[in-house]
Amino acid sequence: MNSTYGSAESTASDEEIGTEYFVQQGVAIKSLSKLHKGSKSHKNSETHYTGLLRIMKYRNAKFIEWKPTEMSIFPDVDEWNIVDTGYKQNGKNKNDRNSIDIKINLATMKSYKMKKHKKYQISILQTNGSLVTFLFESSPINDFVTALKTLLHTEKEIRHHRPTGVILVLGERQDSDPLCQSIKELKIFPDQPPTSTVWSFISGFQNNPVEKTYETFAKISDVLLTRTPDTRPDQEVAELLNRAEEDDEYTMVDHPPPTVLPPRPRIKSRGNPLDQITFYQSMNEEGQITNEDYIKNVIFYGGCENSIRHEVWKYLLGYYPWNSTREQRINIDRQQKTEYERMKVQWMNMSSDQISRFNKYRDHKSLIDKDVYRTDRTLDFYAGEGNENLIKLHNVLMTYVMYNFDLGYVQGMSDLLSPILMIMNSDEVESFWCFVGFMNRVNTNFELKQTGMKKQLNDLHYLLTTVSPKLENHLKKMDSSNMYFCFRWLLVLFKREFIYSDVMRLWEVLWTDIPCANFHLLICVAILDNEKDIIINENYGLTEILKHVNNLCEQIDLDKALTTAYSIYEQLKEAQPSLQDSVNELLGFSISRTETILSNDSNSREDDYEKALSMSYT
Repeated sequence: MNSTYGSAESTASDEEIGTEYFVQQGVAIKSLSKLHKGSKSHKNSETHYTGLLRIMKYRNAKFIEWKPTEMSIFPDVDEWNIVDTGYKQNGKNKNDRNSIDIKINLATMKSYKMKKHKKYQISILQTNGSLVTFLFESSPINDFVTALKTLLHTEKEIRHHRPTGVILVLGERQDSDPLCQSIKELKIFPDQPPTSTVWSFISGFQNNPVEKTYETFAKISDVLLTRTPDTRPDQEVAELLNRAEEDDEYTMVDHPPPTVLPPRPRIKSRGNPLDQITFYQSMNEEGQITNEDYIKNVIFYGGCENSIRHEVWKYLLGYYPWNSTREQRINIDRQQKTEYERMKVQWMNMSSDQISRFNKYRDHKSLIDKDVYRTDRTLDFYAGEGNENLIKLHNVLMTYVMYNFDLGYVQGMSDLLSPILMIMNSDEVESFWCFVGFMNRVNTNFELKQTGMKKQLNDLHYLLTTVSPKLENHLKKMDSSNMYFCFRWLLVLFKREFIYSDVMRLWEVLWTDIPCANFHLLICVAILDNEKDIIINENYGLTEILKHVNNLCEQIDLDKALTTAYSIYEQLKEAQPSLQDSVNELLGFSISRTETILSNDSNSREDDYEKALSMSYT
């Protein structure tokens, strides 16, 4: 049998006392009769050991270690001999089943893959071709994966321009790694060693992403690892593992990015804001807006005068249809007020006895109570104790919980509601329905799994790679190409990055959906493009990039960012025939060759996965 302990350099002495990085009870080693469908012992497919899983650091190496703590029906000896993972049997009696230990040197890890089949499991492939699978039957898998990401440089495997679900291991992180040094230098957790705090933070982020982001966003990044690899594994086992995708996602098949983009065109200066005369002159005798596109264009180029935002925002956020008459709008006001009051009464009349049996409701209410009293308190509108506007902010958020209980309340939503309540002159009903319209646009930002945010970060990376490959190469070199330092920008649409008056102007520009629905991503690219010389010339690493991005808060020139973003849009539009299909789709351009990969054949993927596992032992 091959062993990962074939050399002294990769072996930890039995007597050596190591440092424990991670420990988890209730992890099983998977019986290979389950994996090897062709084996004569397939009937014993559920046979396995349950044990203790640890990650240990010794003087010369780090190891994943597993020891059994209880045993089910033990499989045939031959089946365990198939597991070429470097396990060893302590003592002279190799028939003693309780003596099996498994140790995997992190330096020999090639890739790993998670999947869920009844229970979560993770399969680890080593450089010698051996593979082991751990089952997380009664314990969570996320903390273990988080610890691996903290200790290893990894990146997603990409095949045919789509993620495969396989995570490639590029090497170990050293204690001097920029990620660890960032934590140490920024003194986020001064009483704990940097490595353990990194994975503890990331684990907390996965469990409560928005809360963790608002607690320490300004000081930590590098959570999502989304770089595209330059090399591909060539073993047939890895090939089949790559095809066994875990998630039912689709990605556009891309054209190669253009080598050189055309020059960026000059864009006319920003225009004047939409004024009261222009707005009301656009209505006919019945009060219908007859030239919606013209009004939106004026708003895109100049925003709105504050005096008419109270009316204009209702159209932009879908409270009023653009072609509604005055009479129809009166009826809408009446109906929406009735509906709002009906939902508000539901939570206001909930008894303490009901609340005591409603955990999810209590959690939402507790978060709202906390967040409301720290939202924009420096503004006169929300300043002071007993401020009635805080009560209205609270009421609207609580009513939204009743309106959309699946989503409920997540930290960051109060940031989005705050300017709306101001513009609506503290009217709860109008604020609520405008907030609903806003949330309909951005609700995926607040989903528990953060799928919407991850997609936007990936999309942003595509755009930056196309527009500014030199900057993207630098970010990749500095292990920052995940774009995670833009998380807050996207989460609350730059609410924390601009002064308040600019935030309102930016939002109404984005609500026009001109020139495309993803214009906010081009604004991110424009801001980064403007800062690229500093980032590259100063050779900023992770810590410096984090500090620099956060120092931009309320220092960004909005007009310059909008103008640059639109210039980039026009530049890419001219280069459209040679762009990746994914970029064309993001920007609403026609796609010359679209091949959408959407495979719902989960059985085929499972077969690929099982075949890969069995092949590694032949």
